[in-house]
Amino acid sequence: MTSASESKAALQLVVGAALDSATSLLGRLAGSPRQQRSALLEAVPSIVSHFSDGSSALAADFYDDERERAAPPKLYIAEPVVVDRVEKIRRAVAWAADPLFTDDPSATPGRLAEVVQLETSRPYRDTILENRKRDPSAVGWRRITNGGCKLCRMLADRGAIFMDTTARFAAHPNCKCTAQPVFSTDDYGEEASVMQYMASQKRSTPTSRARLREYLNTNY
Repeated sequence: MTSASESKAALQLVVGAALDSATSLLGRLAGSPRQQRSALLEAVPSIVSHFSDGSSALAADFYDDERERAAPPKLYIAEPVVVDRVEKIRRAVAWAADPLFTDDPSATPGRLAEVVQLETSRPYRDTILENRKRDPSAVGWRRITNGGCKLCRMLADRGAIFMDTTARFAAHPNCKCTAQPVFSTDDYGEEASVMQYMASQKRSTPTSRARLREYLNTNY
């Protein structure tokens, strides 16, 4: 059975292949900035879609392996989850292509890599979190990180379990964290703290962001 670190490494291979495809595409582009942007808007969502199938399948396999290790009494088989994000990806690609219209287009590859990395990784995390919601035997999920930034370390601190089904997976550009389903609180640790849940909210106020920055700078 696949371990969390092995599944995470496999995901990075999938993401790397997607980045290679996008980089190769960008290197072959010709014509005006408008023509190049049009080509990116057409092709990049398809690249992300192709590799998203792989990342979501990896997550479903990992979920089933974790479930088999925990051996809960009820039967459940994980399903890959790929949310339709074509329009959002196109908007992100348009942002990545903005430097093509300036005197210095060198920022385009980095921006495009951010978009492809984030969107190719997303189905892996969505698959873990959505199946955790559907599975009656799952008690929550935990964040898997290898150090990373202060926010990532805080969200993953001491194997915290996110039990609230509304908790989102906070991910920044180039974030390499993954999620792991949890079937027994005895195995992994305590529930995520109020601060961890607050940091995972989709919307935050300037006051809450300031509190979070102060907390991270003090503790991490």
